[in-house]
Amino acid sequence: MLLLLAVRTTLFIFTTASWMIIHRATSLQMWSSIAAPNFSRSRIASRSLSTRRSNIIMMPEGPEVKILIDQLQPAVGMRLVNFKFLSGRYVTHGRPNRYDEFVNTMTPYTGIGRHENFGAGTVDIITKLSCKGKFIYMILDQSISNNDRKVDNDYQRSVWIALGMTGQFVNEKEIEMQRPLAAISEVERVGPRWYFELLNPQTKESKKIYYRDARNFGTLRFCLSASELDEKLNSLGPDLLDFDHTTEDVFLAAMEKSTQTRNICKFLMDQSKIAGVGNYILSEGLYRSRLDPFADLSEINTGQRSRLFKELRDVASTSYKAQGLTRSNGGTYRDMNDSRGEFQFQLQCYGRRLSPNEFPITKEVNGPHGRTIWYSEDEQLFMPRSMRNLNTAGHDREDDSEYNSGYEVSLNVVDKVKAYDSSTIPNQLTDEGWNSALAEHMASESFQSLLSAIQKDADRGATIYPPVEDTFSALNLCSIDKVKVVIVGQDPYHAPGQGNGLAFSVRKGVKIPPSLRNIFKEAMEDVNIDSPKHGSLEKWAQQGVLLLNTVLTVRKGEANSHAKFGWEEFTDAIINTINKDRESVVFLLFGGPAAKKSKSVDESKHTVIRTSHVSQKNLDLSFISVLS
Repeated sequence: MLLLLAVRTTLFIFTTASWMIIHRATSLQMWSSIAAPNFSRSRIASRSLSTRRSNIIMMPEGPEVKILIDQLQPAVGMRLVNFKFLSGRYVTHGRPNRYDEFVNTMTPYTGIGRHENFGAGTVDIITKLSCKGKFIYMILDQSISNNDRKVDNDYQRSVWIALGMTGQFVNEKEIEMQRPLAAISEVERVGPRWYFELLNPQTKESKKIYYRDARNFGTLRFCLSASELDEKLNSLGPDLLDFDHTTEDVFLAAMEKSTQTRNICKFLMDQSKIAGVGNYILSEGLYRSRLDPFADLSEINTGQRSRLFKELRDVASTSYKAQGLTRSNGGTYRDMNDSRGEFQFQLQCYGRRLSPNEFPITKEVNGPHGRTIWYSEDEQLFMPRSMRNLNTAGHDREDDSEYNSGYEVSLNVVDKVKAYDSSTIPNQLTDEGWNSALAEHMASESFQSLLSAIQKDADRGATIYPPVEDTFSALNLCSIDKVKVVIVGQDPYHAPGQGNGLAFSVRKGVKIPPSLRNIFKEAMEDVNIDSPKHGSLEKWAQQGVLLLNTVLTVRKGEANSHAKFGWEEFTDAIINTINKDRESVVFLLFGGPAAKKSKSVDESKHTVIRTSHVSQKNLDLSFISVLS
């Protein structure tokens, strides 16, 4: 009875779902006191470097990357003298592609206290720093260390950089600054991944530029071929912020050439079609042009396409002009000099609770492109969601039948998904609070090993459940500050189409499994709730119930197959966070693996209930005795 009282008092008395605005912060931090040598001033725009610490609220998209490139321009004309790796993948798993070949082209430079050094004198000059969409590249001059080496016509040195979700550059003053531990964010505690050092050939003054990346998904590549760089640039679509070349006609032509049955979100997020579009530009552009994010290209007429281009361009250019001072709800910030300023560009849809017209904004974690989408049902949808046959694993079908009627969705469709890519798992955690709380763990080597283990399983031909985009549904739907009840199970359902990332929950239209039916049966008998029409527990999650499995992935047809991959440590971190940050939470631990989580719970401030798993075989055992 205690279990049902906890559930009743925390679940069934709620009347509305809670909405949380997500401000995913990626800080592109600037440095001061870097001055390009005098002889290069004519080659770059005269620009003073700001000392303001700019907090970019969104993940780096086209505008954020272009802002960064502007800030880096004083490095053009300076010399690359050192490139040192400090932590992360390039320390533990080897140097980036072609790094050793690249180093051999550099002119040796001996400096005090240097351990990895290359390049000085009047060679190894950075001649260009630019970007296309989210892709950053740096080009060096043609000089090489071996004068006898014959340089072919294709020889060109370049460094390629992709920021990933959390990549940022920061000056050495920021790295060396001694601050109280409480003032340092989880992202900053991870420490820099690498740095490159620049030398002013005239003054001999050197500066280090550090790269910090909490998620460790940013990439680095060294290239010695002009044609390879050209091929990379040509593989990217027109840059949304290239005002000279990316015209409306170019945009419309790209849409026309694409498969017309393709979803609009998938088209816009494909960097080979349009470069520089990310989640916030996507959501804003579709909202402002009043386009349905679930529509195919064939549903969008020429006039709508033209308006879409104008809105996308306006969002990107306005965000760029705001120089990083963009966030969902406007507001104020304080810079490094403690001066107050106002965010100059306020979004209308992304991260908002209500649209400017006071309509509710829906945040769907598993959008049609497999990532989060923000939209207004009242203002954007061409037709009700129930009328669309999405044919993807992550979208609900309406089901008005009784939960035990036997109605099921076609599971053949569910298994026809794209190749599994575990490296995208961290991208699926979109809740700001959980992102902050778990950033350090997700940047750890143990978590990278977990992702590798999952990928190896997939590469051997295994089907992994749930779909990547649903891995963190429990966290995305139930933010830290809303948690009242934590229900812990073992691992996801291992049959096709069942799991949606919430413990015990299944998608609407999927036949309810025995374990969930047992929970519903006891709830109906004990507190007289109506017979549920489906097995989706998303509403529970939105109302403060964290439906957490001990292990968050599983191999098709093999229960507990991903146990000891490393998920246990990750879910321990979740329980520790709740134990520390929340009060009077009820923990319902079903099964042996779940019961082990109690070691992280202070039972003087929380309530813990342990019982056997609620599967069919345990129906007549302790589960019923706990409820009665």
